[in-house]
This record gives sequence, structure tokens and C-alpha cells, in this order.
Amino acid sequence: MRLCIPAGAALFCSIATAGAQSAPPAVEWSAYGRSAGGDRFSPADEINRGNVKSLVPAWTYRTGEIDAKTRRPAKLEATPLMVDGALFLSTPLGKVVALDPLTGKEKWKFQADVDASVGWGDFANRGVSTWVDPSLPRNAACRRRIFANTIDGRIFALDSRTGTKCPFGRAGYVDLRSGLHNRPFETAEYQLTSPPAVIRGMIVTGSSVADNNRTNAASGEVRAYDARTGTLRWIWDPVPRDSTDPAWNTWRGAMGHTTGAANAWSVIAADSARGLVFIPTSSP
Repeated sequence: MRLCIPAGAALFCSIATAGAQSAPPAVEWSAYGRSAGGDRFSPADEINRGNVKSLVPAWTYRTGEIDAKTRRPAKLEATPLMVDGALFLSTPLGKVVALDPLTGKEKWKFQADVDASVGWGDFANRGVSTWVDPSLPRNAACRRRIFANTIDGRIFALDSRTGTKCPFGRAGYVDLRSGLHNRPFETAEYQLTSPPAVIRGMIVTGSSVADNNRTNAASGEVRAYDARTGTLRWIWDPVPRDSTDPAWNTWRGAMGHTTGAANAWSVIAADSARGLVFIPTSSP
């Protein structure tokens, strides 16, 4: 078993020198927090307190973005996913890669066009999400999808085996900038830094909105999209916009109902059994 940690613009993986000669059964890590609920618990026990001091480098994967010219430093904060015998990793500049977990060799690479010259306030990427379409046969294209978010507010659906775009939204992606109650006044005001939650055939995503620029900043709607088609399923806005909303009267002042942000920039937890998502909101 390997331990992989992102650092700078590289992914470092280590392996314990002691242990059995044959590889143990793979323990998958299928969401940012391993489970959809984000418990971050792994039953893997080959690396433990007794042998962690024996870890030695097994391989290093470099993203190639360390020398990218950006107005603000780009931050690799991704937790790689480990599913179906591959590691899946995304980067701040829109690169998505599938890696062989034993060697670190690229299986495929996808590059989204991201404008690195924009002054993104939080130029970070925290990884990808994955979903298996139960209606498709095992070897069908896009049966397992990798959902990759970009800093400029898009979510791509990629075939986990090839990295090619799946039929999804418009040309393989959905654009979160479309349909906002309050539109961004500049490109850098609205971002996407965290992977979407996956629940009951849907992906649920928040956004990252720049703080303290203006009262009516870009709105922070949380939206759910059909994981197969990219069709919008529902919208929830932390700021009540409808006078029939019980919370309407708690937002007071001349701009109370045009207030922006209150967005969910961090990772959303999901509980499929109860049909719930838990959304951490930011400041309005």
C-alpha cells in the first residue's frame, strides 16, 4: 500500500519497506473524505505506527505547474481518489490525470483551458469526484465518470478509463456562472475550488465567492445536476429571495434580499441513506 501526499506542484508517494511480497487487496478512496459523508476513515492497516518510520519514496508525479505564471500562487490541495485500480488527481490550472498507483505513470491526461492570468482570490483545487452509472454495462464508455471542477466555474464529466469527455451538459461540462441571481462583476469574483458531492445520481456543488468586495456580490446558490445528463435538478440559495420563504423576514435592510455570497466553497457532505446534504456556508 502506498501513502500519497500532494505538496507544491507534485504528488509524493511512499511505501513501507517491510511487509508481504504480494500486494494486499486495494482499499479504495472514492471521495474527498473517502466516504460521501467525509469520515476520512480508512480500514487499510498495512502502514501503521509500527512501520511508518520505514516509509521510503516509491515515486513522485510532478504536475508541471510549478513554474506557471499566475498573478497569485496556485495551490494544489487535492486529495487523490483511488478507485478501479487508478489514482485520479486534478490541479489548479485545469489538468486532470489518471495515474498507475504502483508506478506513478500517467494512464491519461485531460487539460481544460483555464486562464491563469486572472487574479483568482483562492487559486486552489481540492480534487475530483466520481460516480458509476448503474444503467450501463461494466465495460461501457462513461460507466464510471470523473467529475472535475475548474477554477473558472465549470464541472467536466470524464470517462475514467480514457479521460475523454462524456455526454454531459454542454460539450461535456456544466457552467456554474450561468443562471446566477447576482452575476459576478468580474471574472475573479466567482470560482470553484472544491469537488461536488455525489448523491442518488446527482452531483451537488457550491462555489467560491470573493469576500468583502460589495454587498450584492455574486450569489452563492448551491445546485444539483443530474450526474448522467448535466440537467439542473434543484437550486438552494442560502440568502432567501422569495417572500414566501419563512426566513425572508430575518434578512433586513435595504439590500437584505440582494445580498450576495453566503456560498459553500468547501466540501459538501452527503448522506444517501437519508437523502441529505450538509452544506457549510460562508459569510454573506
